[in-house]
Amino acid sequence: MNPDRIVVPRSLPSATPKWRGYLPHIYKEGCTYFVTFNLIDAIPEKIRKRRLQSDADLDEIAEHYDPPPSTGSCILRDSRTASIVENALLHFQGERYALSAWTVMPNHVHAVVTPFADHNLSKILHSWKSFSAHEINKILERDGHVWEKESFDHLVRSESAFERFVGYTENNPVVAGLCESVELWPFGSARLRGRES
Repeated sequence: MNPDRIVVPRSLPSATPKWRGYLPHIYKEGCTYFVTFNLIDAIPEKIRKRRLQSDADLDEIAEHYDPPPSTGSCILRDSRTASIVENALLHFQGERYALSAWTVMPNHVHAVVTPFADHNLSKILHSWKSFSAHEINKILERDGHVWEKESFDHLVRSESAFERFVGYTENNPVVAGLCESVELWPFGSARLRGRES
């Protein structure tokens, strides 16, 4: 489901970045975001513990938020765990947010999401990660952290950027060599749309 229109972030008052970890996050009500969150072992520890000192540091850290699909345990290769994550993403679709695109990869998740009023992105991400971590640990008969605490989010600044992020999200499995066309990936929005890669 796409938002009726993309709110251009620059048309809204300035927002001070918030820090939950080592990445800055800018939240503006009504805006759309491209978000990525990773399994705890998909991001190298040296990156997770790094402190930002320059834009180059931020760029290097951000590069790690789309890891090769073989990095770490890749527990989302299991259709049971991938289904848990996809169902968590879809649970409040249309109620708390508009979820325009998503892909559950073996070790990370991409989504294009527009939070509705009174529902901020940070709480939405927490809900997705908390619920899915609990269910994944239960099904795999284990305990401990599932997700990296930090998430990467990017304000979508225009209609063309929105289309680019939807395409990036849905094409991720094809680019990673996991399937030949986007509609063949079992845990993503493209299969429901029948998009061409």
